[in-house]
Amino acid sequence: MIKKSFIPIFIFTTVFALPLQEGDTCPNFTVPICENGEGEFDLYTICNGDENGGNYKVTWINMFTSW
Repeated sequence: MIKKSFIPIFIFTTVFALPLQEGDTCPNFTVPICENGEGEFDLYTICNGDENGGNYKVTWINMFTSW
């Protein structure tokens, strides 16, 4: 039973867990790279090829909060 239900659940969660699809524009945000480190990760400037001279990147971001 568990094996039969794993694949449909996996496919269902993967399909509906993607708020941004290919071609969507991600909102610009800046986050600190490391709590003790220097510098910030600016998603728009670092990963957008139109802004950084044609160096396009695909970025997978997992963000965890404790609200």
